[in-house]
Amino acid sequence: MYLRTILELEEEGVVPMRARIAERLDQSGPTVSQTVARMERDGLVAVASDRHLELTEEGRRLATRVMRKHRLAECLLVDVIGLEWEQVHA
Repeated sequence: MYLRTILELEEEGVVPMRARIAERLDQSGPTVSQTVARMERDGLVAVASDRHLELTEEGRRLATRVMRKHRLAECLLVDVIGLEWEQVHA
């Protein structure tokens, strides 16, 4: 979820910061900080000198894979099953 959120923020032209992730995911600041620290330790993100988050090569690979599955599921629900877009994201 965090990787996908960072990638979404990048795609929207928004600098990925812990506070923006906390807001987007409705998580507390300490929870996001702990998770980001674990992701940094696992080599999925790097924290830049200005404190924004950058996906590592491995983090970007995983985020892209997650995002692709999410978008395919959206297409299935809208194009094949016939749900309204608003229902898919409710």
